[in-house]
Amino acid sequence: MITRHELKELATYMNEDAFFVSLYLNVDPKDNPKDSWLLHYKNLARDTISKTNAQDRPIIEKELKRIEKFLSDRPDGLKRGLVIISCPEKNFWRVHNTAMPFINQLVIEHDPFIKPLASMLDLFQRYLVVVVGKTKARILITRMGEIEEVTKVLHNTDSLDFDPNRSGSLTDSASHSEKMDEKVFRIVHKDALKDIEKVMAEEEMKRIILAGTDRGRAQFKDVLPNQIKERVVAELSVDRNGSDHEILEKLIPIMKDVEYQFERKALDELFDQEKKIVLGLSDVLTALQQGNVHKMYVLTHVKESGMVCNQCGALTPVRDSKCPYCNNEMHSVEFMLDLAIQKAMDLGARVDMLEHAPRLEKAGGIGALLRY
Repeated sequence: MITRHELKELATYMNEDAFFVSLYLNVDPKDNPKDSWLLHYKNLARDTISKTNAQDRPIIEKELKRIEKFLSDRPDGLKRGLVIISCPEKNFWRVHNTAMPFINQLVIEHDPFIKPLASMLDLFQRYLVVVVGKTKARILITRMGEIEEVTKVLHNTDSLDFDPNRSGSLTDSASHSEKMDEKVFRIVHKDALKDIEKVMAEEEMKRIILAGTDRGRAQFKDVLPNQIKERVVAELSVDRNGSDHEILEKLIPIMKDVEYQFERKALDELFDQEKKIVLGLSDVLTALQQGNVHKMYVLTHVKESGMVCNQCGALTPVRDSKCPYCNNEMHSVEFMLDLAIQKAMDLGARVDMLEHAPRLEKAGGIGALLRY
């Protein structure tokens, strides 16, 4: 499962003197009866080789054959999406299986093609999910369409010093039992809070969803410190004993709505600061060259061509003249927004991938909030 750390690592490979093969493949069994995804790959490879110049063809063809052999062996772990990024000259080989499918793409460039991965990471943000019950709490993490339990807190009244036969009446016994339940509840809350703080620190989580009964969620939320409570973005009612799959099915529409709201907030942030923003490919690339991008916003479906300087690596829109920064020759690239994403990450800037943003689309599908 791809992480932001791995994505940032991939972004460091820019303008390398080698070819990177980036394959995105839909391997969902529903869309690929009889493993037809292998045929789709062969068609992509054939089309790619036919467009490759004679000088580069041998090394690229050899690598595509290696990938075909890997796929023909029906690798383990296939889910719905498959990513392979390789570079034999750098001894680089990465395979990622994802729970969400991709549009079939095969890209040969001098750097990894990471825009689809960046889009998926942004559109399927990680959430910390806390399912609270009377005697236990489950802590789960969602990542790119998947969910996994990372820890569980479990206590019960049997572990406490409680004998219902000591009470003089049924009423006293019931009262004592309620107190024991309350005590267990507090213990569960305390231990769960410790685990939440630990997971949030280790995983750099920013979004929390509380799940369970209405009463359980309310009681637990009351004991949360403000710095954690402010990260609770949604709540939902679920059976505390429900399976991970059942919980995920209920979470998906909620997470989509949350991300939609964050997209709207991100766009407001961009367009509300007119003096500190740039819009359109040309101005954004200039700001990247100056190291002046604090946050970049990119529409997931937009594609742009551009140029890369052979000497200094500067990125520009398509132009007929030499590099404006060092006056050296430039070469054309088909996926300029991908290079812009990589450069922004390399500069430490945040990149937000957006699905629906009419105002941004009118401006060319890319914009940036400046540092100064």
